Amino acid sequence: MNRNVLSGVFILAITLAVVGAATTAASSPSTDSDQVAPSISIGSELAEPAGSVEIAQTEVPLRSGDINSFAEKAPLPVPVEVRIGEIGLQAPILSVGVDDQNQFDVPAADTVGWYQYSSSPGADGATVLAAHVDYGGVAGAFFNLAELLPGETLELEMNDGSVLRYEVTGNTEYDKRELPANDLFRKDGAPVLQLITCGGTFNPNERSYNANVVVTAELI
Repeated sequence: MNRNVLSGVFILAITLAVVGAATTAASSPSTDSDQVAPSISIGSELAEPAGSVEIAQTEVPLRSGDINSFAEKAPLPVPVEVRIGEIGLQAPILSVGVDDQNQFDVPAADTVGWYQYSSSPGADGATVLAAHVDYGGVAGAFFNLAELLPGETLELEMNDGSVLRYEVTGNTEYDKRELPANDLFRKDGAPVLQLITCGGTFNPNERSYNANVVVTAELI
């Protein structure tokens, strides 16, 4: 990943073409199996300085907007901070969905976004966190994400005070056109954490990175 280029405002652009986004984006997070499946596109392109980005076509699970699916279910704790000692990161986490442009609403430079329609931390499936590698000419929260190695650990603090620990099992750079988002956003299987940012080579003409860095970590 080219960390020497911090040229103006460029953002981690994660575009979600959502089916029924007006209903699902307004709903609270859930691990229910009755979901709609919009497409996602993840990349890094310059847009308005508001924290959204564009990515490749694939399915991303969202929860159903049916009120009956929420009945008699206590709300699950949500992540509020991520700590990764190996890269000196301690950053707040915001629960995010999609904005009025149907784009993944990635927070500003020093903040990490939890895609609240992915699995809740500790639940079956993948919990997805995304943050900028750089933003507005400064290093983003995930500036050093590519340096994480298998075996290293990280922590998520939840809003109920509990702390979940994860061990890194993989660090992969994908061309934006080859990002396996169906797997990254899976809603079943063992609990896993996926951390996503931009990577690869920065193209100053397109003001965009050509890849995404994905760090995978498993719950300890």
